[in-house]
Amino acid sequence: MKYLPIITLDGPAGVGKSTLAKQVASILHIAYLDTGAMFRTLALRLGPDAAKLPDEELRERCRGFRFRLEGAGEKSVLLCNGEPVGDEIRTEEVGRLASRLATSPIVRDALKSAQRALGESTSLVAEGRDMGTVVFPAARFKFFLDARPEVRGLRRFRELEARGEKADLAQITEMIRQRDDMDRNRAVAPLKPAPDALIVDTSDLDVEGVLRVLVDAVAQPAERILEEVRCPQTSKAGERDAAFSHMGADGAIGMVDVGEKNVTRRVAIVRGAVEMNAHTLDLLKRHALPKGDVLVTAQVAGIMAAKRTAELIPLCHPVPLTYADVRFEVRDEPPAVLIEAETRTNDRTGVEMEAIIAAQTAAATIYDMCKAVQKDMIIRDVRLVYKSGGRTGTFRREDAGETSC
Repeated sequence: MKYLPIITLDGPAGVGKSTLAKQVASILHIAYLDTGAMFRTLALRLGPDAAKLPDEELRERCRGFRFRLEGAGEKSVLLCNGEPVGDEIRTEEVGRLASRLATSPIVRDALKSAQRALGESTSLVAEGRDMGTVVFPAARFKFFLDARPEVRGLRRFRELEARGEKADLAQITEMIRQRDDMDRNRAVAPLKPAPDALIVDTSDLDVEGVLRVLVDAVAQPAERILEEVRCPQTSKAGERDAAFSHMGADGAIGMVDVGEKNVTRRVAIVRGAVEMNAHTLDLLKRHALPKGDVLVTAQVAGIMAAKRTAELIPLCHPVPLTYADVRFEVRDEPPAVLIEAETRTNDRTGVEMEAIIAAQTAAATIYDMCKAVQKDMIIRDVRLVYKSGGRTGTFRREDAGETSC
């Protein structure tokens, strides 16, 4: 299953990817993935001769590393084989070894699988050099950060000085130029922007300035058309107010005629959660509940329900869905299953109700599959977090990241 949102920040060394990715992840309350730290960890643990190892030996040694993420935002922690990755990987020498090791297709394939596995278990902001082009090509938001080499060299110089380490500005800048050349011209996954990435030059922007660009792109203000939400003081007999489009002037209800509306691309995303105790969640994760695989069943139920929404909501138009999916994130603390339902169509009316019905049905299915073990589970916070298309444009809920999948 896919877990969204995935946000990618690519770019060369010294553009502030780590700082910005942590802050974006903190704002959205999701995990931060430093993929460079994964390459550095392998470089340090495999040693300086790793690139010279026979292919099968290198592949086998890479299989021995297991990565995991804990926490969110700036408190995200990357663990390798159960141990937190620390500052021991942050030396210039380890950086050079990591860049050399990154040219190995075996290493890149191993870490690509590990990174995708992390993206399938939680929403995250991933920063690196090929996140948007290779690892997460279907990510919802992609950015490519860049800056002049001399600017990046000065930033790195100041960072090392602040840590009390001796540094040579000219040497650091030259190393950055060499690494750029290596990364941009390597045969495997060269450093370049994804075709659909937003390119941001950070040379003349401070952290706050770049952060504003990123956050504005991810969480743009909802478009509001006041004419469609206000209730006029007077209206002509027989006309329907835009605020109460299902009700006539005489109070009778009726289906809205959408025949004159334009056909547009419409998307809706709804999120919710099912809270349960730790024992129930453990059984769910181990597929040990008496009725079988809970999440697979709930996903199918939610998709089927989305397609039958018009049969359940009296005044809802039948909509030919082009896409419907239900995704889950299992959260250990507090124990819960987070739900995200997404529906899409090209039509004259929206698909918010289809997404709501999908999420609610998936939640009810989870309850039904688990109720033999626990009956006081709580279904909560089922709400629309995003919609696009139509006359009202785009809506994005401000607290959408709190229980995102």
